[in-house]
Amino acid sequence: MEVTGTDNVPENVKIKIQTAENKIQPQQQSAEKEKLVLELTDMGFSKSLVLQVIDNAGDVPKHLIIEQLLTTSSEPSVDIPVVDDDGDELWEDVTVSNKMVIVINSSLNMSIGKTASQAAHAAIGLYKVIKERADLYYDLITWNKQGSRKIILEVKNTNELIKLCSEGKIQKIPFFCVHDAGLTEVKPNSFTALAFFGSEQELKPVTGKLRLLK
Repeated sequence: MEVTGTDNVPENVKIKIQTAENKIQPQQQSAEKEKLVLELTDMGFSKSLVLQVIDNAGDVPKHLIIEQLLTTSSEPSVDIPVVDDDGDELWEDVTVSNKMVIVINSSLNMSIGKTASQAAHAAIGLYKVIKERADLYYDLITWNKQGSRKIILEVKNTNELIKLCSEGKIQKIPFFCVHDAGLTEVKPNSFTALAFFGSEQELKPVTGKLRLLK
């Protein structure tokens, strides 16, 4: 005859089983808490605030904890890096060691989204060029430490952009040109953007007279 349940289990065995279960449960809760803390800190929340909210929240779903973190005003809920805006018309007067200057071909009448994507292509392309040059290693480190300053300028047409690229080559300034595939808005191989990297002294003769993109 098969015995089910714990009616026939000796009392001392029942106590041992219950004791083992009681030990396992806190361990599982601790592991789950550590996992949750790691997930939330990876999102950018400070660890001290995460621990404070979790301890006070008790057994509630994660999305409610996140809501609490976002609405807690005792300290910043998310550690968001702050980057200075470059709103000065006389951008060349900003005193940092190096800048990335991105020049947009305004004659193509690209939408805001298209313009932003071309500027991003130029920035990423030039960043890769800089990383591959050993002579620019320390300039790149300094640039990153100083906030990765980027200026967005414009030229009136493709000819001006080509002329600008030639002047940059003559001055031996690191650059990257963006030619669009022409899948949206512009014709294939349109010269949409150009990016330079260098010091104010190096860049000013080439791009110093250009206007900020509006």
